[in-house]
Amino acid sequence: MELLVTMTLLALIFAIVVPNLGAIVPSARLEGSGKQILRQLDWVRSEARIQGKTMGMDFDLDKRRWRIVYPPEQQLTRDQDAWTLEERPDQWQALEPDVVFAGVGDAKNGLATRGVYRLVFDEYGFTGDQIVALKLQSDPQMVWSMTIQGLTGRTTVETSERGELPQLPLVGEGAF
Repeated sequence: MELLVTMTLLALIFAIVVPNLGAIVPSARLEGSGKQILRQLDWVRSEARIQGKTMGMDFDLDKRRWRIVYPPEQQLTRDQDAWTLEERPDQWQALEPDVVFAGVGDAKNGLATRGVYRLVFDEYGFTGDQIVALKLQSDPQMVWSMTIQGLTGRTTVETSERGELPQLPLVGEGAF
């Protein structure tokens, strides 16, 4: 009798927990990809300030990948010239499975949804206000986005389960 009660309770717990695991895992992949990009953006901004050189990140919106763009003098070896640099596939980091870019851009030019977008930090670590948004391919209503304030470097993260993207205010004079 005790074994029957134990088995019934375990079956009940699995019946409740297992269907909800599918909802948890995709959002974890979305958040994981977003936090990885956010961590790298913070690092690139910091390195641009420390080295006093322009650095950036490329986002390949069609192929679901991104990479860090170093200053040209750091990309060269002793045997290369600047015009002989070739793109290496190992430089790119892929997003998690089922995660795609919803868009990357700024208030002036809007969100890019195709092609390669370059987000650049100048030698002081400044950039224009930018948005990087990710979504799930299987559930486009689930969006994870980060807004980067270019002058302060402050980053805010917003999530939406209705497919909404945050809007950057268009700043007039003095904006990047």
